[in-house]
Amino acid sequence: MEPYHRLTAYRRQGMGGGLMDWSNQPRPFKRYPTAQPRALGDPRMPPARSWPSLLAWPPSPDPAAPPLDAPGLAGLLALAAGLTAQSQGGAYLRSPASAGALYPVELYFCATGLGWLADGLWHYAPEANAPRLLRPGNLAAAAARVLGGEPAGINFFLTSLFWRSAWKYRARAWRYCLLDGGHLLANLELALAACGLGQRPCLDPAGAAGGGLLGLDPAREALLAGVGAGAALQDGGPAELPAWRPPGEEPLAHHEKSDPVVAKAAALGESARPGPALAWPREPAPAQALRLNPGPPDGGPPLSRVMLSRRSRRNFLPQGLSANQAALLLAAALPAGGPVQAAVLLGPGGELPAGAHRYYPDEKALARLEPQDLRGRAARACLDQMWVGHAAMNLVLWADPEQLAATAGERGYRQAMLAAGRAGQRLYLAAAALGLGCCGVGAFYDEELAAAALLPPGAWPLYLLAAGPVKGKLPF
Repeated sequence: MEPYHRLTAYRRQGMGGGLMDWSNQPRPFKRYPTAQPRALGDPRMPPARSWPSLLAWPPSPDPAAPPLDAPGLAGLLALAAGLTAQSQGGAYLRSPASAGALYPVELYFCATGLGWLADGLWHYAPEANAPRLLRPGNLAAAAARVLGGEPAGINFFLTSLFWRSAWKYRARAWRYCLLDGGHLLANLELALAACGLGQRPCLDPAGAAGGGLLGLDPAREALLAGVGAGAALQDGGPAELPAWRPPGEEPLAHHEKSDPVVAKAAALGESARPGPALAWPREPAPAQALRLNPGPPDGGPPLSRVMLSRRSRRNFLPQGLSANQAALLLAAALPAGGPVQAAVLLGPGGELPAGAHRYYPDEKALARLEPQDLRGRAARACLDQMWVGHAAMNLVLWADPEQLAATAGERGYRQAMLAAGRAGQRLYLAAAALGLGCCGVGAFYDEELAAAALLPPGAWPLYLLAAGPVKGKLPF
């Protein structure tokens, strides 16, 4: 994936011009005229509190949650990917973050043996907060063939429609598709746990088998990840299915286009069979690193309210963070090590030392690299969006390409970008639970941001998130 990442890197002197074709803007919802959404009733939100889920990895099923039924599934889907607000410009906002509010990620699931919902493949319609049946039948074993493990009662699949993002971001769109996939994946994992369901995430699904199960056109839509949930089944149906075509869709745009760079990058990271969770190398924190002690507030807001109130907020105040706020933000975003690493830029005025730091998730430790405040440099690297430098914290998620290749080959890039999006969404939620603002940035001059965050030579910045106190009254 190195050629793709370098090809799509932004450089200050190499930015091309061009305008978006507003007459050909992608429609925000994927619709099938012959498959109508199946109403589930008013959503029932789970009672889980925020911090036990945000600080755990993986999120533990809430034992107080009632058995999943139709209203519970409606609540789960709303938390994972539902509509939450409408902007002044008319655009609908959703529970997961999305670059440019384009929402390229679609959510499907296979249900088996629920009793109150027909067996089959369902596609989630966020505009109705309801699923539509695309393919009836017992598909649990076929889903397990895609995601690994034993056949289960409910299996979720995250895909990405390239044109939704490529319309604005062109060849760099695959980066945003993966980050947005990580955003929704984090929400789905937390929603499943809040609903009392154990889960088995798969960041390396079998692409061809998954495309056949879901009826995807590989030139325009790719399977990103999946999650198996619910009890294991003895009868999962056939593992291999006959060829199938989904119901006809409404056109995504007047002239849906294909970017060959994006399509090639998506195919390059695809796996022939489901891969297991990988053990990523973890470097210990230096002895002099500052150990953080994240202590969650007593009680805290319900997780469902936090997820539904999440917004991108960037009207930052010139204030710092308390030591506990910083510790909670970092522990929620990165509760365990993985394919991404973290640089933390802190400004003055907080309880932790200002400057550039490296964060070690397993030990919840910060090692300071430089006492100088580098947030202004990071803001200039983020296409001169100076509000970035006003935030109390800049979290720069990055990866070592050599480590990605050695551990996972071509699949490593996909896993790292998904992990960065997952961490970003969790940071959004932790900030919301603390009454702080957060806003992610995927557009930056790559080499300049790497230098501003003091990344090691050759490291790739993947995502920057700014967080801190903001103006105005927040929900919590």
